[in-house]
Amino acid sequence: MSSSHPKYEAVHEVDQLKTARDINLAQLAPKEPCFISYNPSFKRILGENAVVELQEERTQKFAHEAGVYIKSTDCNYFTSPFQGHGTIEVHEASHKTGEVRAVKYDHVVNANGACNYKDNILFCSQGDRTTPSALVLVNPKTSESKILLNNFHGREFNSINDVVVHHERDEIWFTDPTYGYMQDFRPAPKLPIQVYRFKPSTGEVWCVADGFAQCNGLCFSPDYSKIYVTDTGAVQSHVGPGHGGVFSFNSKLPASIYVFDVIDGKFLANRRMFAFCDSGIPDGIKCDVDGNVYSGCNGGVFVWDKEGTLIGKIWVNHEVPNFNFVSGGMWILAHEKLYFCKLEAKGTLVSLECE
Repeated sequence: MSSSHPKYEAVHEVDQLKTARDINLAQLAPKEPCFISYNPSFKRILGENAVVELQEERTQKFAHEAGVYIKSTDCNYFTSPFQGHGTIEVHEASHKTGEVRAVKYDHVVNANGACNYKDNILFCSQGDRTTPSALVLVNPKTSESKILLNNFHGREFNSINDVVVHHERDEIWFTDPTYGYMQDFRPAPKLPIQVYRFKPSTGEVWCVADGFAQCNGLCFSPDYSKIYVTDTGAVQSHVGPGHGGVFSFNSKLPASIYVFDVIDGKFLANRRMFAFCDSGIPDGIKCDVDGNVYSGCNGGVFVWDKEGTLIGKIWVNHEVPNFNFVSGGMWILAHEKLYFCKLEAKGTLVSLECE
């Protein structure tokens, strides 16, 4: 990665006694990337040399979802957003050269989220009008791909959005909202908006949670005892399905992170509110090894401790749909901009996937 890119390392500390009673002060937001600290514990996240570096900027939105590092290629993979026409692209960013290029894989149609599965990329292929939404496994070294799952006992998924792996059980958990239908590239939903568990060795699939406006990102706690699920229901097609990328924000609908207890690695119980996003929606979500929770929101990556206390923001002054941890920090996907943030904090899966 180049050392000539713009770098930002300022830390702004928030006096919450003042902002609690001054709405104008509370609404102030820095114009340039920086770190915003709400709690002294955020310093442990940053370390001594935290910095946000702009890696690439384009006029078109190209950095949206996924965010997956593959050790065998030493590259990061991410997807563009659907922009009302054409199809979603997959991009590959080289850690060695910094080059970002578009790549194509069979069976991957309008990809959204993705994760590392045995040093391959497990894509959420949202599908289109004629292609069912599916979980598709890609070997990025050979470009070989195969469909792992594309239906729930004969019923098509809506538009599979995000995916994680329960490594102890070798099972795949994923969310299935209706954003493909809202953006007019998927047919009318045939299933409720739900979270699923899939066992690739047997083909078995279970529905594990419902009751969301739009379930979106999900991640496990470091010990797999909890799962966090974001609900981005506040973002809706404001004219109704069939109007491409025309969205608006409804502040009366969820922009929330829920947490569940994971029972015996199979079932979910004790759903409760974990955090509410104060700016935009919480989209992609990850944990670090200490159990702190990170989510891509409007303005940057927001960080909460295990008790749901907002402790800081990695601020880029732009919507951040997703991000991913790698050795030494994280990649931040901010639509027209791609950032790398150097941090002391270590993502839960970095040792497994990156080292």
